[in-house]
Amino acid sequence: MLATPPPPPSVVILAGAELWPNEGGLKAQALAIRGTKIAAIGSAKALAQRFPKAQVVNLAGGTLLPGFIEGHCHVESLGKLAFYVDLGNVPTLGKALEVVKAWSASNREGWIQGRGWDQNLWPGQTFPSAQDLDAVTGTRPAALRRVDGHALWANSAALAAAGITSTTTDPKGGQILRDGKGTPTGILLDNAMDLVDKALPHPTLAQREAWVGQGLLALQRLGFTSACDMGGDASTLAIYRKLAAAKALPIRVFSYFDYDAKLVLTELRQPRIHQLSHFQVQGVKFYFDGALGSRGARMLAPYADVPATSGLWVTDPETLALHASLVLRAGYQPAAHAIGDAANHAAVDLLGKIQRKGDALAPRVEHAQIVSPEDAAAFGKAGLVASVQPMHMADDHGWTPTRLGADRLERAFPWRTFLKGGAKLVFGSDAPIADANPFLALAAAETRQDAAGDPPGGFRPEQRLNRAEGLRAYTQATAEVLGHRDMGTLKVGAVADLLWIQAPVLDLKPEALRQLRPGRMWVNGAEVMLK
Repeated sequence: MLATPPPPPSVVILAGAELWPNEGGLKAQALAIRGTKIAAIGSAKALAQRFPKAQVVNLAGGTLLPGFIEGHCHVESLGKLAFYVDLGNVPTLGKALEVVKAWSASNREGWIQGRGWDQNLWPGQTFPSAQDLDAVTGTRPAALRRVDGHALWANSAALAAAGITSTTTDPKGGQILRDGKGTPTGILLDNAMDLVDKALPHPTLAQREAWVGQGLLALQRLGFTSACDMGGDASTLAIYRKLAAAKALPIRVFSYFDYDAKLVLTELRQPRIHQLSHFQVQGVKFYFDGALGSRGARMLAPYADVPATSGLWVTDPETLALHASLVLRAGYQPAAHAIGDAANHAAVDLLGKIQRKGDALAPRVEHAQIVSPEDAAAFGKAGLVASVQPMHMADDHGWTPTRLGADRLERAFPWRTFLKGGAKLVFGSDAPIADANPFLALAAAETRQDAAGDPPGGFRPEQRLNRAEGLRAYTQATAEVLGHRDMGTLKVGAVADLLWIQAPVLDLKPEALRQLRPGRMWVNGAEVMLK
């Protein structure tokens, strides 16, 4: 059972750790919590004199930070990994098939479902086929999502269940990959995945609630006190509301549900909740394009490795902008997925035009991965939020040059350019697509390397961020983007969402930073146990 404990009624003083951000100038400040808020900041001696009956928690050095805010994740999908086939970081097609076979032997009923495979990690970097899966699944239908969630690997039984044949036409915003004879290969891109999704058995609400719960606890264990959940439907919102009413949300959730005309009318009719709570609908998620790994990201010019395609528009850009403007007018926040340089150009051009003076929330561009120098520099002037995931750079740098070619490499992951141009920069993971561990992401942001130290010197090292900038992108900057200046910071009156790390987090080398784990955590003023 998830639990949100009530805040303690008395004052609690946290002493012995360095505070970050350290706005008072003292190396070892202390902090007092009263109820759900930070009541005072100062020396341990001064706070003890001010609150003589307070409970004192002596922290053994280290750093006390605002709790991390996960800027972009998929909570239900993250929790679902514990129940389905996990193909993350599988190094070969053969190994992937072994994992599928072993899972199927232990889970004999129903469809075989899972996610995480990445053909770019395999020798040859070619997509797998339905026939590959058939060899280990037989006539039992199997549907496995790629790591980025923008491609589906289906076996022959799943294609048959979905009615996909050589005569099936590609849906708008999607593609059925085919062989030389026009026969579907088993790989479906973006909106074409819906054809198989419609044939999948519907999970029960209880199953989905269990997935959501698992996902939230996984994030809490990593040091997150809040999360922006990107996607979901009416059932997702119902689950969150049920958990919130039962005081069973372990961390705060800001929901951006997937655009659906009917759901928009239902949800956005109500004014957005401005007061900080454990759950609130924050906005609506849109998709300009697909993903780079499956060549669905929309590019201004054809892919260097497959010149026959420039990617996909998952949604017509003008239509997306129109719908996003309605979200803004209702007082909510649009969040638009844009990975390719054409998609990001459309975001700068169209989303920058829909804002009105006085809008409380700025449109978010999710991923902002491949962006022309001119557009990256214009994000700030256009009033857009750059919501980026450092682990995508760490995971994808090896094959990104193949997709782009040398002449477009300067467009990849332009984080420093975003900041220099005045854009708000938000950090997230896109979990379960990438590892949600924030310490891995912080190290990647400042080294522009993966954990193995590749590439030497860093991938486009001129775009590195420093430690303080990375921490801010995981805390205060994200809180401000959400419209909550009383969160993500250590100041009097701010909500007491706190994280203690058993190390001087600003002084660690990147390799030591990657090994960090949360020490203690407080959410809404109450300490929670990290299991």
